[in-house]
Amino acid sequence: MTAEVHDIADHRSHLMVVASDGVHVLPRELIQSVVEGKKPSAILTELVVRRIIEEWLQQVTA
Repeated sequence: MTAEVHDIADHRSHLMVVASDGVHVLPRELIQSVVEGKKPSAILTELVVRRIIEEWLQQVTA
């Protein structure tokens, strides 16, 4: 299995999402672009989207 490694120093601030397939570090700007419809949600994996929704749901129902 191979993965691309990127230097995130140019992408501050970032979010860390601990999904079932591992830890993902995503630039906040990327997430904001998806929310605003500037980038397709398909850019995020299904497992990352599930975890984001799970954490959001925990916050709004706590």
